[in-house]
Amino acid sequence: MSDQSILRIDTDEELARVMRQLKTLPQQLGAPNVLKNALNSTARKVRRQIIKDSKGRYALKEKKALQSESKILSASASTLEAAVLAKGPMRDIMDFMTQPNTDTAAAAAKVLNSGAMKPLEAGGLKAFITTFRSGHTAIVQRRGAERLPVKKLLSPAVPHMMGNEEVRAEAEALAYETLQREIGKRIEQLTGARA
Repeated sequence: MSDQSILRIDTDEELARVMRQLKTLPQQLGAPNVLKNALNSTARKVRRQIIKDSKGRYALKEKKALQSESKILSASASTLEAAVLAKGPMRDIMDFMTQPNTDTAAAAAKVLNSGAMKPLEAGGLKAFITTFRSGHTAIVQRRGAERLPVKKLLSPAVPHMMGNEEVRAEAEALAYETLQREIGKRIEQLTGARA
């Protein structure tokens, strides 16, 4: 289980732009720090927005998982690259909105907030809630006509949720817009004048 990069920003062009805006040599020497601070601030804001968008899209009961399983790879003056990373295993379907099975109907689940509760049934095999000897409760489904074995039903991992195309597209747009604003703010702080 490795870290999955959700968003990365190329900084070579941004550093050149910062250098052009800074007039004197002492100010130009501070350009890497200007870009580093702008990148780190942008990464924090983008991570917050990705988490917010993911919470709005997915019917995850444990919303803190999005925050605890994501982190920021901060930029430094020598490594002008910041990234929002996410890491985590496939989640139990029980972590989402679920409804227990009844005598006649299979257990149901809802992964997307925009979707409806759907019965978990495949090939005539209905899903049901069970508790294992270890005490773990999960929604499982039989693999065949026999009583055993059963398979535990899983749902998307946090990296998949945060890396969703819609969430990612909004994050990229926000990142570039925020980075420009942050660079302007940092240059203004360094020069003491409007950039």
